[in-house]
Formats: sequence, C-alpha cells, structure tokens
Amino acid sequence: MTDVQTLIDGSDFDVHYQPVLDLRTNKAFAYEALVRAHPPEFKNPLVLIDAALREGLMGVLGRAIRRKAVDDCRDLPLFLNIHPNEFEEGWLVRPDDPIFEHEHPVYLEITEGVPLSHFSLCHEVLQELRGKGMCLAVDDLGAGYSNLKYIADLNPEMVKLDRDLITGLTIGSRLHTLVTKIVDLCTALGAKVVAEGIETDEELAAVRATGCHYGQGYLIARPAFPPPRPRLVGLEPPTLH
Repeated sequence: MTDVQTLIDGSDFDVHYQPVLDLRTNKAFAYEALVRAHPPEFKNPLVLIDAALREGLMGVLGRAIRRKAVDDCRDLPLFLNIHPNEFEEGWLVRPDDPIFEHEHPVYLEITEGVPLSHFSLCHEVLQELRGKGMCLAVDDLGAGYSNLKYIADLNPEMVKLDRDLITGLTIGSRLHTLVTKIVDLCTALGAKVVAEGIETDEELAAVRATGCHYGQGYLIARPAFPPPRPRLVGLEPPTLH
C-alpha cells in the first residue's frame, strides 16, 4: 500500500481543473484545482486527506498540489482548497509558497464550518495572506448548519453555495426565494457568489435568475486535465439585483 510521503515524492497524483463560469459573460472566470491520486486506495480524495493528516503531511501535500496548480493553470484565477491544518502549521505564509508566483488572483477556499474552531488563527493568517494579495472564498455555504455571521466576520471576496441549495432549484420555488435572498445578502456584504453543483439547464436558469455571479458544475464542465473549456450554456443575461 502506498503511503502519502511516497505518493508526494513520486508525484503520483494529478490535479484536475473545473471552470468557474462568469454568468454574465459566459466565459471561464477561474478554475478550481482538485487533487486526483493514482493509487487505488486514494481514489477518494477525502481518504487521501485523512491519510495525510494521520501522517502529519497535510502541509506537504497541500504545497505539492499548489505547485502543480500554479504550473498547470497560469492564465486565469485559481480556487485552491485549504485544510485548516495548513493555517496551524504556517505553510501558507512561507514566502516561497507557489501561490505567490501566480499572476492572477488566488482564492483560498475554506469550508463554512472551519472558522468555528479555528477562527482566531484563521483570521490572523488570512490577514497576513490578504496583505500579500490573496483572496478568501468561503466554501459550502448552506451545507448543514450555516452561520452567516462568518460572512460578516471573515469578509470574504467570494462565497460558494453548497450543491444542496442548487440541486433541483427551479424559478419561483420557495428554495429559489431563499437562494435569491442569500445572494442578495452576500452581495450586500461585499462578496461575489458562486453556485456549485449545476447539472441541468433548469438549475442554471434558476441560478441566473437569483442574480448569482458565477456558476460551477457538470453542466458547465467536469473536472479534467488539461483545464477544460466551459460548455456554452444559457447565453441570456441574468436578472440583476
């Protein structure tokens, strides 16, 4: 069985990229980087992350992923998922981290629940990183228990709505009213909004009608390498709020 250090040393993983679509221009705004390991025991990325945590290698793995992402995807902004251990271990503030080589905005994604237990440390590290030009994206808003106060406290540049809010979304539904209000609230607090998990034309139309800024999901493109072009979908402009 492959251990995480061997996987990292042998670069036995790829990074796939999923476009984040600008719903106003219908062009790729950015790409999210997603790790894909080769050994069968690590096919599930969550299993890989758990193993890296057990072996004390989350920071080393995170940096290796960022190295590949910055090398592969030089022409657009990047969304990079960050585990809270990387804040604790100081990896992200090292001056030689690959994120500081990228010539476009870098959005560091943290899940909506992370600041609850790591808020003080996250806040301090994020302040330092933002002083160096990095941006913050709060991921999975709407997954399980959500504390919207995090959006006010962390002041992210971007908020990503969890796929549970998008699956089956239709114009005029009660869920659509809720998502529209969340988009309005995030916008009022200075954050742009990404709707994740868009898989049907109906969901895309409903997302556009909320005034959401960006979209992501299989309808637009599946994660792939090299970074795929988004499929041209729904050219009509959204309803603005």
